[in-house]
Amino acid sequence: MPKKWIRVIDEAVKKIENDEFELGIQVLQKVEEHGKDLPEVMLYLADVWYQLGHIQEAADILDEILGKGDEVSDELRQECELLLAEIALDEADYDKAQHYLYKLKDEGVDHVQLYLLLADLNSLQDLDEVAIKYLEMASQKEPDNEDIKTALGDMYAKSGDVSKALDLLGGVSEEAVSTMLLKARTYAQHGDFEESYKYYMQAAKVDQAPEILYGCGLMAFYLGRLDEALPYMEGVIAMDEEYVTAYPILADIYLSMGKTDKAIESLTTYVDLSGFELDQIRRLTALLTQAGRYEEARQYQQLLKQWDEQEEDSV
Repeated sequence: MPKKWIRVIDEAVKKIENDEFELGIQVLQKVEEHGKDLPEVMLYLADVWYQLGHIQEAADILDEILGKGDEVSDELRQECELLLAEIALDEADYDKAQHYLYKLKDEGVDHVQLYLLLADLNSLQDLDEVAIKYLEMASQKEPDNEDIKTALGDMYAKSGDVSKALDLLGGVSEEAVSTMLLKARTYAQHGDFEESYKYYMQAAKVDQAPEILYGCGLMAFYLGRLDEALPYMEGVIAMDEEYVTAYPILADIYLSMGKTDKAIESLTTYVDLSGFELDQIRRLTALLTQAGRYEEARQYQQLLKQWDEQEEDSV
């Protein structure tokens, strides 16, 4: 009997995926209404509701299953509590997530999902060393799981253990853009700009997002490849004029190419967007002075003077 109900749920999900949203939702609601006496079916339905973003519906079903007490097997109860912990993490209810996860751990549950959720819980609370411990336990359970390897590599890099991150990521395929970016950032952190640039360029072939183009441009600039860096950085600005961090790098590229007016233009835009950043205003003032644009330079000098006076008044 449960298999028939699960097939109905799967068919409803297919309808939702094929843009028959209302019909699919109605079917799921009917299953919920008529399948309440089948805990396995209700757990499956709760997971489907959760994946669809109907978090409250999922939580209500899980609470109802747990309310059946001894009628529910320990294994099914533990699966319900794992999903409730995941929901609690999504809602930043760390106390509730911790209650379920450590309860399951104390019961001797040895499940990859438990270790992954414990890693998430500790990472979200900035307890990176503990998060790494649980990710390592998950990786031991599933050594070939590339998602776990990537997550562990990310945590190694975040904690400053870049060499260990690179060793681990070396065995991960580069199919996903997220993996390419993780490798790119990790190699950059390690000071290997050549390798970082390679992975940023791979990612850019799949996704032309501003942050990816920025990474390509930054690495090309660090490598002294100005002709390659320039179109990447100009592409970032073309896509997002308020991508503030690109402007100083673009100014550096223009200056290195002898294009002072373009550098001034970039820094002016940066100062306008970012507000009062003294170092860049001083830099802009110096460039304007060197270019003989004294009136513009005096305007920024006046801003610096006003800032100094405000600082003196506040002392």
